[in-house]
Amino acid sequence: MKTRLFWALILTTVAAQGETDWARLNVAAREHAKTPIRAGVPGVRPFWNAHAKAFIHPPAFEFKEVEGAKEYQFTLADAQERVPPSHSWTALKPWSPLPADIWDSLKPGYYTLKVEGSGERTFYRAAVFQGPYPKGACGYREAARKVYAAVYDLLQVQGWKASDDPPKGYDLYCYPAKIMGSMIRALVRHAKASPQDADDALAIARKMADWLIAHSQPADAPLAHFPPTYWGDRRDVAVKNAGQNMLLYPAHAALAYLDLADVLLRAGHGADSRKYRAAALAIARTYAHLQGADGTWPLKVCEKDGSPVRANRIVPGRYILGLFDRAAGLAPARSIAPDLVAVRDRAFAYVLDGPMKTWNWDGQFEDMDPMPPYKNLQKGVAADTALRLFALGRVAEGCELVDWCEDQFVVWSDPIHNMDWKNWKTPTALEQYDYYTPIDASMGDMIGAFAAAYKSTGNGLYLEKAKALADNITRHQRADGTIPTYFDSRKGSDWVNCMVYVADRLELLADVTVE
Repeated sequence: MKTRLFWALILTTVAAQGETDWARLNVAAREHAKTPIRAGVPGVRPFWNAHAKAFIHPPAFEFKEVEGAKEYQFTLADAQERVPPSHSWTALKPWSPLPADIWDSLKPGYYTLKVEGSGERTFYRAAVFQGPYPKGACGYREAARKVYAAVYDLLQVQGWKASDDPPKGYDLYCYPAKIMGSMIRALVRHAKASPQDADDALAIARKMADWLIAHSQPADAPLAHFPPTYWGDRRDVAVKNAGQNMLLYPAHAALAYLDLADVLLRAGHGADSRKYRAAALAIARTYAHLQGADGTWPLKVCEKDGSPVRANRIVPGRYILGLFDRAAGLAPARSIAPDLVAVRDRAFAYVLDGPMKTWNWDGQFEDMDPMPPYKNLQKGVAADTALRLFALGRVAEGCELVDWCEDQFVVWSDPIHNMDWKNWKTPTALEQYDYYTPIDASMGDMIGAFAAAYKSTGNGLYLEKAKALADNITRHQRADGTIPTYFDSRKGSDWVNCMVYVADRLELLADVTVE
């Protein structure tokens, strides 16, 4: 019944003149937010939310059953005002989700749930989507073009003309595969859009790619052809992790090589194109060689011998799977294409048999230490997986993932009290449990996820959610075209990889909206 009502409301949210009927859309959003997301059931589905802080949808917690108990008394109190319990009810199981009507009645804020004889939990009831939100400052495709032009103009990019190493003044060059890979992809896109800068932009991109290749592991090393995750002493984390490689990022660099190879081929530079394509395929072959029996790879390894640093395994997402998507279709790779397809399919099978069942969407970032299961969940790879599920026609599973990402990481208003929360620029999205703060790339994750969900379902609520976040991005895009990494009051170096990814997601939304 709830599902039918939800879709009925969605289908009537657009008036005859094409204007959004916000009253109906907001009712639909509230109705949808009454439904639990992946509620745990002992022995059936794991309780993924032991370390979760906030919820848009009603949670179910892993409270233990008491021997002989026939029902359980629940009480819910405002944790901040310390008033008497505002709600009480009984249920047959201590791990039952909060009732939909009670959940819907709660204002954003902290609450303490107690189950008599079983346990208690304090959490934040997060705000539900409620539009309209402020309009954007420009079109999504225009905002993306501004980003690519801005990356070209950055001092730390232009500085390559006079330097053989990453130019000084930008500390995040300590993550070369990630940062330079993103810069190369931005330079390639700028070259396509701005012929007057094309030769210059591609010369810089080639210089970056050549640096990465020159600093990659030798052909006879355990991590043959893999570029470095960490370099130099510009940040303590790079010094601490020197000699380690996070196996997410060679694929990131390889995709940049392929972008560069494609544009050079069109520009008539066949020899250079073949060089970068070969470098990308060499990385893909090393991945194929290192793939574990479970279909994935260690998250972090020692470069000297390939030994794992921790037990954490990679949850493959857009970079590794995307590399094999592209590499398998390259003409020079035809002789090995079946093997590359098999590598990709085994990697995605790991996702389907692992996180899609355990819901352990492990936070995997080069500047964070790997953590135990469920301790530090994130939504990036979950969003990537949703897009791949949509492409396969597995729409319901994709929507469940998108809804979970929103439930845990999107802030429509009334921020949770964490890390400069009074200055969060909402609506926004948070990165990971252990760095629960608004980041532009996290907004990019959700823009892409909502846009893909809309494309697959026709559900206008997903489209408006994507637009609300994208419009906030364009409102805060600087005059020089850059996008701030932190959507709060904090200052720091912009992560160029983040703004380039956001630009890519804005282009995806522009495609969906036929901008």
